[in-house]
Amino acid sequence: MGTQENKQIVTRWLEAVNSGQNEKILDLLTEDFLFKTMARSPEWLKYRWNKEQFAAAPEAQSTLLESPIRMEQVNLIGDGDLVVLEAQTDAYLKNGKHYDNAYSLIFQLRDGKIEEVREYSCSHLVVECFGEFNPDNPAAARAGKALTD
Repeated sequence: MGTQENKQIVTRWLEAVNSGQNEKILDLLTEDFLFKTMARSPEWLKYRWNKEQFAAAPEAQSTLLESPIRMEQVNLIGDGDLVVLEAQTDAYLKNGKHYDNAYSLIFQLRDGKIEEVREYSCSHLVVECFGEFNPDNPAAARAGKALTD
């Protein structure tokens, strides 16, 4: 697929995230999909998620927020099978913490599907707001204080 088609796939992913449609997210991912956070610290934040965990994350994260997570596109650039989405969020957790993160998401596509996503974002803010986030159990946090402060 060409750059424009791949950018459209990433745009569909963003729309599915913002509308809470896990099945649509799953439909855009390859069977061997991998999500990686590129955080350097803390060690537990170096997530490696499969497609099910990645698709579940927006809905699971939204359970901790005052309203569902929304990512706003800032820039979208591509070159062949590589698409980079610059995005931002601005939300409040139920515990009152402000989550206003900025992201660079690098999408690697293959045959019209997303094969890998590498996320660069403020890991300090993630730890402060969420603790150790687990899409399979969003209420459980390694840094329990992060969700209750």
